[in-house]
Amino acid sequence: MVEDPPADGGPQDEREGFLHALKRRLFSNRFPLGGSLLLFTALAASGLLHWSVAFTCMAAMWAISMFAPVRSSKERRAELSHRSTVEMDVARTRVVIDSLPNPVMLLDRRGTIWQVNRACGRYFGDTLEQGASALLRFRSPELLSMINEALAGGAPRPVEVVERYPIERWFEATVVGLPAEAMGEASFLLHFRDLSEIRRIDRMRSDFIANASHELRTPLASLSGFIETLSGPARNDAAARDRFFPIMKEQTDRMSRLIDDLLSLSRLETALANTEFEPVDIVEVLRHVRASLTPTAGEAGVELIEDFSGVDAEDCRVWGSRDELIQVFSNLIENAIRYAATGKQIDILGERLPVSGVDSIRVTIRDYGPGIEEDHIPRLTERFYRVDVESSRAKKGTGLGLAIVKHILTRHVGRLSITSAVGKGASFIVTIPAWSEKSVAASTNSKEKSKT
Repeated sequence: MVEDPPADGGPQDEREGFLHALKRRLFSNRFPLGGSLLLFTALAASGLLHWSVAFTCMAAMWAISMFAPVRSSKERRAELSHRSTVEMDVARTRVVIDSLPNPVMLLDRRGTIWQVNRACGRYFGDTLEQGASALLRFRSPELLSMINEALAGGAPRPVEVVERYPIERWFEATVVGLPAEAMGEASFLLHFRDLSEIRRIDRMRSDFIANASHELRTPLASLSGFIETLSGPARNDAAARDRFFPIMKEQTDRMSRLIDDLLSLSRLETALANTEFEPVDIVEVLRHVRASLTPTAGEAGVELIEDFSGVDAEDCRVWGSRDELIQVFSNLIENAIRYAATGKQIDILGERLPVSGVDSIRVTIRDYGPGIEEDHIPRLTERFYRVDVESSRAKKGTGLGLAIVKHILTRHVGRLSITSAVGKGASFIVTIPAWSEKSVAASTNSKEKSKT
């Protein structure tokens, strides 16, 4: 017969398990226990503590060490593994939300901010801190209502918010609930989508349409009135026809110029590629423009004085469109003739010099007219902006010339600078990077090396 194995869990096994647990606790607490025993022994030996009190303290430390809960090495490894996993998840969450271009913040069920990404600092400054209440930071009633509805368990729709600090911006704000098992206390995500550029473009488009319609309405109203008069009371009035026809011709020319400038500006704004660009001799362009505008300058009693010695070289070229550059300098010189003819002189100076470490060509068109007040200079390149509206219309200006210049120079990686003082004239400075065969060869070689 085969004997049955002894049953597990008997008194002997329990005693062995208890003793093993005591040994493990003593071993785990050996350092604090040994240190306390040495301390109490030293205090009793030096007379600072009675031996009976010292033995009582030692016995208490033995009891504490024997019955204090101790984690096993397996439990400690599991806890460390869990802690490292949690830390990795937190770090991963931080990296993810920091990489988002729009402001994002995590909120708890009371609306307290748990975490914000870097974009929040860029858009809202230092006004958002961990532990602060989002309900106290924002003032928009629509945004606060949306957050409160989400905290109450609802599903609110996105709202549009205007923030005026540190600068005015438009946002579409959205709040969504997050699963508690994944995010813990951070139960809600508040996201802001920046609408500032869209709103700016919409405003610019509406202003453009309003200005364009206003500019076209004036000559159309004049033509309509003249046509009505000539077809009615002045049908057979030769003197009226001789007086009205030149005015009608002037108004149609004005509309034609305005439409041409609008089409040119629209074409420049939609031209994204530079496929038609080529090396352009800047001196040839300047001399062509000067020759074409000399009769206009003569009629206005203005002398065009050129100095192209700084750029009159075979290798002094820019990468761009010849026709567009002709349009740039024609607009600038025509403006100088139109608005600064009282100075009787316009200087056209060409130079080649490094600008911010880049070999560049700079052309300065200097007039000696009445000058421009400093407050107007930053807005001169805006569409339809005029320092004096009536004077501009009388001198056949459309208000689009400098806007066209700005767009063309942007396509040519150039820039326009304006300096002026009242009573001392104005300078319009065009700066464009110089082009050379060496730079193209170096660029080609670098591209070939990168391919290999």
